[in-house]
Amino acid sequence: MPSSTVNVYKFLTPLFFSGCFFFLSFYLCILEVSAFTYTLPFYALFLLVSLYLFFQTDRGLKNLNEESKSTINQYSFYHNCIGIYFILSIVLFGVSVAYLPFYHHGGSVFVWYCAPMSVLCLISLVQSKKRIKGFTDNSKISTGV
Repeated sequence: MPSSTVNVYKFLTPLFFSGCFFFLSFYLCILEVSAFTYTLPFYALFLLVSLYLFFQTDRGLKNLNEESKSTINQYSFYHNCIGIYFILSIVLFGVSVAYLPFYHHGGSVFVWYCAPMSVLCLISLVQSKKRIKGFTDNSKISTGV
């Protein structure tokens, strides 16, 4: 993996498809169509793939950081991941809490899909915050010039 570029599209593409399936299932649930239970596993699958690819990218960037080849792009990568996973964790937690009153009328599916995914996104958020603290030493950051 070259040190000057970080491919965020590698894990953002499955995250986009995960969001599409999530909103599709949410829309089908509002319309009271039982097909929403078939779209939620695809949401979870794509989100898990996205989280796996994030941790794979994180591992590669950690190896570059240990070799003292960190760049501004890595700082930007983790800074953007903090925002993405914070918003995603809040939304998923909010949906799981909002569906608790409707637990026996289809809400249990949303609660059991959204709550664990919210925790996984929170773990990615903490991982990004931990990595960004490693960039506080400005002597390690090079601008590539």
